[in-house]
Amino acid sequence: RDIMRDNMLVNLTGIEGHCMPIDLNIEHLIKFLKLFFAAKGVYASWDHLGDISAAVDLLQSVRKQVGRALGIAYHGITHTTPDMSAAVNKVAYKVGELALHISDLNRLGGDLVGPVVDTLMAGEQKLRSSTLATFNRKVRDMVAGKGFESEEDEIPQASFDLSTLVSDEP
Repeated sequence: RDIMRDNMLVNLTGIEGHCMPIDLNIEHLIKFLKLFFAAKGVYASWDHLGDISAAVDLLQSVRKQVGRALGIAYHGITHTTPDMSAAVNKVAYKVGELALHISDLNRLGGDLVGPVVDTLMAGEQKLRSSTLATFNRKVRDMVAGKGFESEEDEIPQASFDLSTLVSDEP
């Protein structure tokens, strides 16, 4: 009924013609939340994500200020295709200078380079050489927990005891 009102465009930049649909704005918010929320293990929680989501604007402002202070700030307001012609010319010149486009079996360092593996062909050969019985055995082993190395969490264990928080006494 209110399809136009429910799917509004917003202009958060204030720059004419830079409107975006609300759902895309939410996607940008989610992207920034993923950037700022890098907690893992016991420190990763929905509560923490909720806490920082209210501060995304402030965190973005801090990120921009630090970028400007270090001279690495984002400068553009619209996407432009970069002019890569200078880089392409530089690479082409170096290829010509070193004669990389010409096969040379005696090239310096050529003995260190092996042939390139055709990954599609190698994968197909592995699929064809493996039998259904082998596949089923591997699946059974996986379900049974065999063949997996235990992973160690890179974040140290939390230094608090939950048993002291709950008391059985009335």
